[in-house]
Amino acid sequence: MRIRRMSSGDMDAACEVIGLAFEDNPNTLAVVRGDRPKARGMMQAAVRAAKLGRKYSHVLLAEDEGRIVGVLNAAEWPNCQLSIGEKLKAAPVMIRVAGWGLLRSLRMMGVWAKHDPQERHWHLGPIGVHPELQGRGVGKVLLGSFLKTVDEQRLPVYLETDVDRNVVLYEKFGFKVIAQAEINGVNNRFMWRPAHS
Repeated sequence: MRIRRMSSGDMDAACEVIGLAFEDNPNTLAVVRGDRPKARGMMQAAVRAAKLGRKYSHVLLAEDEGRIVGVLNAAEWPNCQLSIGEKLKAAPVMIRVAGWGLLRSLRMMGVWAKHDPQERHWHLGPIGVHPELQGRGVGKVLLGSFLKTVDEQRLPVYLETDVDRNVVLYEKFGFKVIAQAEINGVNNRFMWRPAHS
């Protein structure tokens, strides 16, 4: 498996992996009221509009035999939250793909933004692995590669997760749950990994 930075030609494949990885995600399903195909389409469009295409995004890909099988996105504070201009640019896409779920999505993003630490850090997410390869170490390799770079910079890392097995994985990499919030009926954990020297 090869880990590399994303190039512009990788956008479609990277968005597809995120869509597939998040079609059964609790937060995503809560936004679309359990509609998996809609969840997949919403995540593909949202990650393109609000994450992977940002100039502040640091995107790593896991590639297996030339096929993109994993995606990790991160942004350094203070650019980890969307600016007003970025929100306005993404709004038409989000209205189209989320429909009536937009209010639930905005509620979630608002709570997430309130928990975002107001100090220099890397904000991690989303991380997604193609469902066919989940549980085979792709996420660990992506995360390990990213954290090696972060450790060289001696910076902390922050993330949100709503999946219990992911909490366990992140704890193995030194993250600790620092807060929790129920959003749209889903337990969200906010996790912090101190700077390593």
